Amino acid sequence: MAAYAYEECLERSYRINWKIKDVLGTVGFDRGRPWLPAALSGAKGIFCLNAEEKRKLTQVEMGAYAHLFGFVEAFIAPEMVELARASETVNRVAFEALTNFASEEIKHMRLFREVRKMVDRTLGFPLELLEGQDQVAQVVLGKHQGAVLLLTSAIEWFTQHHFLSAMKDADELDPLTKEIFRCHWLEEAQHARLDHLETVRVFREMTEADRDQAIEDLIWLLAAVDGLLQQQVAHDVTNLGRYLGRAFTAPERQEIHRNLLRAKRHCFIESGMVHPNFQELFLAVTTPAQQAGVRGAVDLLLQEQQGPPAQG
Repeated sequence: MAAYAYEECLERSYRINWKIKDVLGTVGFDRGRPWLPAALSGAKGIFCLNAEEKRKLTQVEMGAYAHLFGFVEAFIAPEMVELARASETVNRVAFEALTNFASEEIKHMRLFREVRKMVDRTLGFPLELLEGQDQVAQVVLGKHQGAVLLLTSAIEWFTQHHFLSAMKDADELDPLTKEIFRCHWLEEAQHARLDHLETVRVFREMTEADRDQAIEDLIWLLAAVDGLLQQQVAHDVTNLGRYLGRAFTAPERQEIHRNLLRAKRHCFIESGMVHPNFQELFLAVTTPAQQAGVRGAVDLLLQEQQGPPAQG
């Protein structure tokens, strides 16, 4: 299994630390370019939209994508604070690294709030976005710590995957998008390693009953994430209609909804759960029976579903 170190993560974090004002600078989004890669926005498979409309969809989806990142980071920051407190008197380097981790997550939340404001200003109207961030964070943090850590690990690793596989070398993509998520990727690389270290530590100290509860709660959390994604997709369809200035037919609405939900499930569930680094961690801390249970639950979530009920 990969060997990471708290001190190495902390030192690298200090080296690559960035400020929000430097990331966002004075250059805004270019409305003539896509703001998210088609693979992350869901635009590629939607045939009822022309090329210009697909580009506009990626712009709407930038707001949703940034919002969802900020949404999940609302529970990660306090979780890291709790873990840091547990290390304060037994592992000073871990305490410093985890405290810094929490601080960077708070910075990311602020970054994504600013990104959403920029998106709204550029599009000319406020996007409809998922609400209840603080309430959802409380619910997540009420679940078993092992489940929260595994979910966090999947999130940290899919952050790496999205930038490296879909943004880093995408020449057509808006430059501001690439800079935002390059900087996010740099810091999340340390977070993924720290979460790995903490997950191994926490699971090592668990009883068999605790491990079963952690996996049961992880399955519940994945289903809850899917429910949140479905809510955001409903907002996305409304936002796109407003941006394009037209109403969709029932078949169009269903096609758009279906592709957006598929893309979001891939982004925020599948790409994390199948990431090789997450799988290495997951297989190390769980039993074959627990692994099969999680795989079955994820497979059910990723099954093809029809779009929303037709609307007039």
